[in-house]
Amino acid sequence: MKTVSSLIAQWCCGNAIHELPEQGRAVIRLAFLDTLAVSLLGSRLDAPRIVAKVEFARAATPVASVHGMGRKADVLGAALINGTSAHADLFDDNSAPMISHPSAPLVSSLLPLAQSRSLGGRAVMDAYAVGFEVGVRLGRRLNPSLYEKGWHATRVLGVIGSTAACCRLLGLDAQRTASALGIAVSMASGVRQNFGTMSMALHVGLTARDAVHCALLAEAGMQSDAHSFEGKYGFAHLFSDSKLGDFELGNPFELIDSGIIFKPYPCGAPTHAAVDAALALRQDLQSDLGRIAKIECLVHPWNAMTLREEVPCDPLQAKVNLRYCVAAALVHGELGYAQFTDEALAIPQVQALMQKISVSISQDLPDNGEFPAEVRIQTVQGAQLSQRREVPPGGSSRPLSSKQVTAKFLSCAQLALDANAAAQVIDMVSRLEQLLDLGDLCRILEGQPRP
Repeated sequence: MKTVSSLIAQWCCGNAIHELPEQGRAVIRLAFLDTLAVSLLGSRLDAPRIVAKVEFARAATPVASVHGMGRKADVLGAALINGTSAHADLFDDNSAPMISHPSAPLVSSLLPLAQSRSLGGRAVMDAYAVGFEVGVRLGRRLNPSLYEKGWHATRVLGVIGSTAACCRLLGLDAQRTASALGIAVSMASGVRQNFGTMSMALHVGLTARDAVHCALLAEAGMQSDAHSFEGKYGFAHLFSDSKLGDFELGNPFELIDSGIIFKPYPCGAPTHAAVDAALALRQDLQSDLGRIAKIECLVHPWNAMTLREEVPCDPLQAKVNLRYCVAAALVHGELGYAQFTDEALAIPQVQALMQKISVSISQDLPDNGEFPAEVRIQTVQGAQLSQRREVPPGGSSRPLSSKQVTAKFLSCAQLALDANAAAQVIDMVSRLEQLLDLGDLCRILEGQPRP
């Protein structure tokens, strides 16, 4: 009987991914543009800058571009820094069955590796598709148990999928790919207790770096246990109470079946439905927030596992705090990266409104994996206003359009690239599979050096 790692490896090395329809490849192009947007945006923040300071100080050959920092690093360092940037604003995409952010580690590992080997866009797209299918399918099998135990699925599952992607990109055979996957099992880690801190973003950087490292080690001949997934002390038994069972890939393709959720707000996905409801209620109030006596946010039980309840003391904690996100959306009439600064957090009206918000678990909301919510406002005159969102903007039945993702890229990229460079990136990503060498794209993404 074949092992799980060998089954995954054989599929990754085969031709099945060539059957992915254009619909799936269109999703990949959007995923690249969205991830590059949030990487450029996040590159200004402290977490990736701290990582970059350590990486740039190492004696390593700079061959891969660091997004938004005007420099290069070695391939492992670039993957680490870019991955940290991609998750620093908590603005990167989501997969519902994986309960994670699939594209940040995939894009952050694949681009430096492709650049260092002078590889083209078609190979990178195939590799992304392979990694996405592996990571999301593992999520279907092992969640929600894996997530409920407190593991950060983006790190734990992401390192497996991203390693599979890197092996595909390097053209490793099934034996070496299986070895790399076994190595990645020993790299899997990351606890949700670190949500709302710099270490949350670091998880993604480590995932991207480790994926590249696993593939390079296997390419050089490093081996691992054949039963690393299903063995007594293997991945599935240690990380989840669920069973892997028959592990089938690509039937159907997850890129089409479950797809990708692109986020309109730079904060935790469990806040999005409530924020959208709050923005609608702001219109109902005609922006007169003085009418609000109290606010009740009804959320799905899953929200409590992800969000933090303590009063946020910095913007990173605010991103995973429902009270702050709802209050800020009501005050500003929007929720963008400008609402997650120390100055925005200290606004008296936001702080006062947070005190009027209560959060309750509701069993009445659908168990759809998309963090549904209902927001109720009682006015000082005694009127009751409410808005219910079973699917947030960007969710399965409310996807962001390619036009909206492009607008998001331009908004984020303006902090690191000039208008001409941003337009070049959009053009290159739109024809990604036609690029024979990704070096020019990566160099543009460096931007100009910033203090």
